[in-house]
Amino acid sequence: MTDNGQVDSQPKANGYESAFVEPLLGNSVLGQCSYESLARILPHVTERRIVAGEKLFSAGETADNFFIVCAGTVQLKRSDSIAVTPANGLCGEECLIELPAYLSDAVAIADLTVLAIPKRSVRALLASNPSLRSLFLQSFALPGTELATAISTKHQVGSSKQNWSKPLGWLATILLPALTLWLGPDSGLQQNATLFLAVFLATVSMWVFSLVDEFVPGIFAIFAILILGVAPPSAVLAGFASDGFLLAMSILGLSTVIVASGLSYRFLLWLLLKLPNGERWENLGLLLTGILLTPVVPSINGRVALLAPLAIDMVEILKCKGKGPAATRLAITTFTGASMLSAVFLSSKSVNFVIYGLLPIQSQAQFQWLFWLFASVVAGALMMTFYIGLFVWMQRHKEVHVLAKNQVAAQLKLLGPLRNREWSAVLGMAVFMLAVLTASMHKIQPPWIALTILYALLVYGFLDKKEFKEKIDWPFLVYLAGIVGLVGAFNSVGLDVWLSDHLSGLGGFMRTNLPLFIALLACVIFIIRLAVPISTTIVITAAVFMPLATASGLNAWIIGFIILVLGEMWFFPYQCSYYIQFRDILSKSNVYDESQFLRFNALMNVGKIAAIYVSLPYWEMMGLL
Repeated sequence: MTDNGQVDSQPKANGYESAFVEPLLGNSVLGQCSYESLARILPHVTERRIVAGEKLFSAGETADNFFIVCAGTVQLKRSDSIAVTPANGLCGEECLIELPAYLSDAVAIADLTVLAIPKRSVRALLASNPSLRSLFLQSFALPGTELATAISTKHQVGSSKQNWSKPLGWLATILLPALTLWLGPDSGLQQNATLFLAVFLATVSMWVFSLVDEFVPGIFAIFAILILGVAPPSAVLAGFASDGFLLAMSILGLSTVIVASGLSYRFLLWLLLKLPNGERWENLGLLLTGILLTPVVPSINGRVALLAPLAIDMVEILKCKGKGPAATRLAITTFTGASMLSAVFLSSKSVNFVIYGLLPIQSQAQFQWLFWLFASVVAGALMMTFYIGLFVWMQRHKEVHVLAKNQVAAQLKLLGPLRNREWSAVLGMAVFMLAVLTASMHKIQPPWIALTILYALLVYGFLDKKEFKEKIDWPFLVYLAGIVGLVGAFNSVGLDVWLSDHLSGLGGFMRTNLPLFIALLACVIFIIRLAVPISTTIVITAAVFMPLATASGLNAWIIGFIILVLGEMWFFPYQCSYYIQFRDILSKSNVYDESQFLRFNALMNVGKIAAIYVSLPYWEMMGLL
């Protein structure tokens, strides 16, 4: 087998495979496509039988399908009585070249059996096989036919109701920095801190009101801080050399190979073939995949990059309605699996190690990987239970879809054995996971391991220049680097110390009334999270309250774990970088209903807070309280 998806000999097929696979592989034009692209359209292929003398389609009818003749003969008749019998077994090419209607009548000369491929699937096939378009044009059965002149156009009428959010957002972007510069000298802030705060508020306003793409405010902040000389370049540009940036870039590169090679699609087909039929089982498979990746891929962004394509393929295979209830539930499950238990495993994200590093030495010896999991397992189980309850409640809006196991088996057979590029993706994932799990032995940090794997993929050509440029989400990486640069500048001008001084008063509630303290801490983190990224919020609040917990005789890990859970809570998309990444990936395929997704996320936040409170007796039983 070659690396572009072709094989030296066609796989044998029978039954369902014989009816659908063999006509695709045996056609002189479609047989040149990669087997992965054919496997992707196979769920949408349907069989039609036409009696002799009847029409398959008529001139002027909307060109929604492309047809492959499996048995019988079809004749294409034009209005000027010219008739042509296609020699290559294809008809309905108008669908392929974006004509709005068929230009001829397709009449069955003998009893006819055809495979119909809908326009959407044809577009996906053309996108995966760019050279296919010219072959289809050459195969067009009516040379010299004048193209249709009447093409319907759709006019979208904008809402008469004016949207005031953007004017209000730009007003806030201008006035808040001006107000900060005016009041700054009277607030006791130094000049650099005042200038930074003005830039920071303008940046946050652009994020909150979604005035521009998410990465643009970060670029604005970096340029403004550098031009004003507010913070040293080493702090402002640190995001482009940070561990988070390198890890995210490397994981995105690896996930590109996993998706482009077809390995993720193969894995999903295998998963669907092994799981029982039913929406709950399909969601369970995606959820467990995310949970299994959580302790071994130490980045939520990395897990999102690996899992989001699975959700897209799952929706496509199951033929779920775009933005429908079933597709939205699959999207929610995928995101939940990648992110929900990130505080439960020590190795699930880098900021967990910051919490670990803030523990006293004796606590660090106690809270190794297994004991961390043991201490947090009740909270994790409660969050999982809350998710399952919400999922069952959401299932009141049912959407029927039936998965044909024989179709999935045919798709897997069509893919053939693993290709070299897929093996490179398997090896890259295996090496990365093994290296992360044994990091305590070799002392090499995960970002450098991931970067080495990315370099190897580039050197051996498994990730080519075009994919590296186009498939990796560079705007997201710029957004991520901008956030890290803002944090560096935030600390450089002393605002972290100023914020710590103003939050330290809450420490007194820890010892006297822990439940009340948790409620106050949740309010403080919620307010901070309106403007400050997740990791920064966690680091700042942990640096303030974990030492206070130790001084108050409370186990600092409990406060650190609570901060991890509360810090991950978000309500608005701009607050969560990995949700923005997830949305960007899935928006290209119009998969899910975002408003329903955000409502589910808001309810899950309630579940996370409840999980913390219910865990208090368990921690007391363990002797941590």
